[in-house]
Amino acid sequence: MPGISDVPEMETLRLLNYGTETDLLEAAVTHVQSALPEWVPRGGNTELVLIEALAIMLGPEILSLQLLGPRVVEQIMGLIGSTRSPGIAATGRVAFTVTNSNPTQVIPAGTRLRLIVDGSLGSVDLFTTEDLAVITSETLAGQVDVVADQVGALLNGIPAGSSLAVVDNLPFIASAALAEPMGGGADAESDDVFFGRAASVLARQTSTLVKPEQFEYAALSRVGTGRARVLDNYNPATPGTTAYGHVTVAVAGTDGAAMSASAMADTGAALTAQALASLSIHVIAPTYTTLNLPVTVKALPGWSTSEVQASVRAALTAWANPLTWAWDSSATQFEIVAVVAAAPGVKEVTAAPSTIALAGAAPLPTLGTITVTVA
Repeated sequence: MPGISDVPEMETLRLLNYGTETDLLEAAVTHVQSALPEWVPRGGNTELVLIEALAIMLGPEILSLQLLGPRVVEQIMGLIGSTRSPGIAATGRVAFTVTNSNPTQVIPAGTRLRLIVDGSLGSVDLFTTEDLAVITSETLAGQVDVVADQVGALLNGIPAGSSLAVVDNLPFIASAALAEPMGGGADAESDDVFFGRAASVLARQTSTLVKPEQFEYAALSRVGTGRARVLDNYNPATPGTTAYGHVTVAVAGTDGAAMSASAMADTGAALTAQALASLSIHVIAPTYTTLNLPVTVKALPGWSTSEVQASVRAALTAWANPLTWAWDSSATQFEIVAVVAAAPGVKEVTAAPSTIALAGAAPLPTLGTITVTVA
């Protein structure tokens, strides 16, 4: 899984060292010339036409063989019970106001609401997940959960207060708007993410989780988990002391950010169900520390100030990435200087922040402000 450092590596199966028709043709011509030095390949002669025809015939076969490895992995994962996630629909909560034309107004489950995303992406429909009964003598407002009618991360972050149109014929509804931001949506799982989970599942194949790395791989095999760090003999209730029999796993999402409390609880329940009975299992979030990085550099000749600033920002952003951070408890001044010095266009680093300590037993960074001064 490119960019995520905790999953075990899954080596790509190379069945052949070359794969295109041109590669096959060139290899065949080279072989014939070595066996028959007097032969000169000319366009249209019988030997060359036959070689070209054979290369064209073999091209699709070789392509099929190259696709065999990923397809076999996917089938094996299906037998184990881990399948590619088709995506998750975003959820939210809607606040309704109704008229007092009846003593009780009932908004049925499955009521269709329409959310205008923006001018280019059009609209997405939301459905209420349960009946909402509003007793109009007490209040004219109520709230109910909704789910999008399509999977994907498109709606994540749509803010509270966004207006919704009521599609169904419910004239007693005066208004509808999001009571909280939409969230929880996820796109269909990409090849990289799925094969990263597959590597984690296959690497920890055992009926019982016992060793520390097995808990880490088991956590990483769950949909939505991108980082995991196991802390053996560690109890988050008594940090700083050795707690024999306790295993703690710090988990983060596929974007490196903290997971929801419910997702961590589900992970904890799953790990506990698979763990040795004598072990106590805990699942916690990483501790995030904001890195503010002011640096001063000198530019190489021919590089503009804006080009160097963009180059340094890109280098520091890639370095302070929670998806690739090696769980280090500090960002040293020497590391910062090394990262900045390696950025294209930088001649010399003249100032960098002092070593920054990252808190917690499972530390990850979040990028704060990057200030690049080109002297």
